[in-house]
Formats: sequence, structure tokens, C-alpha cells
Amino acid sequence: MADSIFARLPAPPCAVLLGWELIAEYPDEGRIEIAFHPTAQMLNPRGVVQGGFVAAMLDDTMGPALVSMTGGKEVPASIDMSVSFLKPVMPGRVIGKGRVVGRGRSVAFLEAELFDEAGDLLARATSSARVMELNPNAP
Repeated sequence: MADSIFARLPAPPCAVLLGWELIAEYPDEGRIEIAFHPTAQMLNPRGVVQGGFVAAMLDDTMGPALVSMTGGKEVPASIDMSVSFLKPVMPGRVIGKGRVVGRGRSVAFLEAELFDEAGDLLARATSSARVMELNPNAP
């Protein structure tokens, strides 16, 4: 998606680690779809992706929904985040669908869901986030 704001911004190291890949964005609707590629290095002793990585994927779906909606002018800084783990996440491709539920002048309300390739819902999250200007010089 060459016309996407994400084609013009450097990928954050955390997104690279998670295998972040833009599938589709709908800036006017505040929605986004992201693919992630969890690896064997993210597994816990039970052989499934550790919950912190799952939460990071959900967070890295919600945040870009706001970035897309604002044309890259603003980013969220999480105030709180609630995650429900519904099914185990395995290594391979998973799909995150995020959206901006609402926003005020300084706070946004975000949500995301994570699906496997069969379309089964694996996890969901909601977040309140402070809206901040994007610093293009941040590392």
C-alpha cells in the first residue's frame, strides 16, 4: 500500500519483531487490518504464543488505527488496556482488526481483535489512550 502513511513512516522495532504487515486501512472509518507472524521464539512453556506477545499484537493493531485515521499526525500513548485471551495463539500468520471507537481532544478509545487464518477469534482488547503528536524524529 504505497499511498499508506505506514509506507512513509519507519517501522518501529517492536512491529518488526511481531512481523507487522499492513493488510488494509480505512482512515475515514478509523479501521485497520494487520497481519502478524508470531515465531517459535515467542512461545511459552506450553508451546503457545506467550500472552504478552498477544497483547503486544493487539496494541500494535489499535495504535495504528489511530495513526491511520489522523494521517500520521497523532499517535496513542496507552492509559489502560484490557485483554481477553479466548484461544491459544500458535506460530504462523494471525490477523488483527482494530478500530477507533471514539475520540475526544486528548483521549481515544480503541479496540482490536486477533483471528487465526481460519477466522477463529483468538483474543480481543480495549484501550484508552492519550492522543499525542507524532514525533517523526523518535527512534
